[in-house]
Amino acid sequence: MGKIGMALIGCMLVSACSGQRHLKPSVDESKDIASLSSQYVNATRGGGWDFTSLIPGKVYHPRDGYIHYQRLWCLDEGKGSIEGFRRFIADVCDSKGGEMAEDWCISGSHTYPLFKATIEPTGTKCTGGDVAASVDTIEPISSSTAFEWRLIAEKKGFEPVIK
Repeated sequence: MGKIGMALIGCMLVSACSGQRHLKPSVDESKDIASLSSQYVNATRGGGWDFTSLIPGKVYHPRDGYIHYQRLWCLDEGKGSIEGFRRFIADVCDSKGGEMAEDWCISGSHTYPLFKATIEPTGTKCTGGDVAASVDTIEPISSSTAFEWRLIAEKKGFEPVIK
């Protein structure tokens, strides 16, 4: 294949990658919070060349029974907002039968955590001028009543309400 052929293939690859459009996720209680957060971040991130999206943000910790998701987010405020993400997370929590208490989605009985989701502006701007924010979630791998998950949640700041 000649130089022109290689150049055409390169242009097509760049076009395909940069032309990818992500849609904001809809509330789905069957999906994990890490996947939903990742979809939201991808749908609302700014800049055409956000290389942070190439780094896997979702990490499984099987021994401790939880999934951790963390991402630096270059937010295109024309597509979404920090408050919009918080509302989306609250809707997901509600769909899972929980209610938000600060960053924690807790069970209706207030005795165990379903997940934790935080989003904070970093105080900086991305190279394209978009607001930089940090998204961080933790959730159980299997059951929100699993012993390992509850231990980790308490280490991460969850305090069960004793009734």
